[in-house]
Amino acid sequence: MSGHEMRKSALRRYVVFRIKAMEFLDLNALRNSLKDNQISPAPQIRLPQFMADSVRTVVLSWFALFVDKNGLDVTKLWIELFPKHATRVREAWTRMEPVWKTIREFRDCAGFHADKPKKFFAARYKIRADDQKLDAALKEFVELLKFFLKAESDELPDLETALDGLLDDLEKEHGAIYKRGQFKAYLMIRETPKNELSATEPAR
Repeated sequence: MSGHEMRKSALRRYVVFRIKAMEFLDLNALRNSLKDNQISPAPQIRLPQFMADSVRTVVLSWFALFVDKNGLDVTKLWIELFPKHATRVREAWTRMEPVWKTIREFRDCAGFHADKPKKFFAARYKIRADDQKLDAALKEFVELLKFFLKAESDELPDLETALDGLLDDLEKEHGAIYKRGQFKAYLMIRETPKNELSATEPAR
């Protein structure tokens, strides 16, 4: 594979990550707001702190999806697309790695999946036992993610072009129309195209 094709592939994988990353940030912000009693959803079935624990299940599972070598493997992707920050990524991962096994087991046994009762409850127990370390790892990841979101404008000038090319290919394959303006919600398109849909219509 040529250098051009390798970068094209990496940018397209990054587009997928970016969509999931924005969802992750939304979920983490919701969890923190519930945990801090800043919001009280209605109709309220359970207390906000219990709802925060429910959202945390998804946040930790999303985290595992990002880091897993069989998932998005984002630490490798960051190093590939932002090579001058490779040391920063590796140092951050060194701080997150000690709780990685706990997060992965939780995802597999009690997060995105539900294992047999003993494994299910053992995984839930471990994340409570390592509560402070897990929160520190999440904070580390969120800070790294936000750093790269800011770095994109200078260091990934071809991201929007890569997104546009991917959508062109998907339109040909699926016979569908992907409205570029809707991707502004994921902060991947800087200017409003003429054919932008209303803000209330979801992106496909």
